[in-house]
Parts: sequence; C-alpha cells; structure tokens
Amino acid sequence: MNWVLAKPLINLELINEFEQKYNVKFPTSYVEIVQEYNLGRPRPNVFNTNKSKERIAKCLLSFDTEHKENIWDIYSVLKKQLPADVIPFMVDQFGNFICFYFDSLTLEVTIVFWNVENQQIENIAESFDEFIATFYEL
Repeated sequence: MNWVLAKPLINLELINEFEQKYNVKFPTSYVEIVQEYNLGRPRPNVFNTNKSKERIAKCLLSFDTEHKENIWDIYSVLKKQLPADVIPFMVDQFGNFICFYFDSLTLEVTIVFWNVENQQIENIAESFDEFIATFYEL
C-alpha cells in the first residue's frame, strides 16, 4: 500500500480532540496511518462492498481544518444525515464516504460505505486493517 499527496498533520492532538468530542476511539492502525499520511490518497485504491464492486477511494479526510476535505467540517455537516455511530474517515471520487461504524452493543468497529445519494449503508470490512488489505487495481 502506498499513499500519495499526503499532507503532514500539523497537530497530532487533533485526533485525540476529535475522539474526545465525539466519544469514540479510532483503531490504532488508522491513527498511525493518519499521523503519517493525513489527506493521503491510497494506491491501489479500488475496493468492493457487500452490494457494489469497483468503488474508488479518493483520500483520507484530514484532521487539519484548513484542508477542504477535513473530518471536522464534513462530520459536522453530515452527522444529522448519517446513521447513529457512523463517522466518515475517507471520501470517494463521487462524494460518498467510507466510515467507521462504532457498534455500541458489541463495541466492534467495522468499516462501512455511506452512499450520499440514497443514504444507504453498505458493509465493507470487519476492521480497518481488513479494509486496507482489500484495495486492488482495476
């Protein structure tokens, strides 16, 4: 897995601040990737969901608010539309989002795709590491 066009994360505390504000705990492997590849674009970048094939990931959402595609602003705008316990962390080329689903019953953190147009959830992976491992080239 390679990451291109990443922007250095200006303040590492921003991740902790987000977690505290929204009472979530991101997977350690995700935090490590964001610390190194904030706003990065994965290569390869194609993935499948349980309902669709060949989705294309664009980039990680930035934790720095000066970037257009940042997690703070995007979640603030979308949280009333998103299902409960779903937080976007990556965007695709069409403005849909790859999200963490924080299951409050099982305490599991899985990866889902949120289709903005029909506001439907599609399952992707049981973990962030599994999600990253599924990327492939067309």
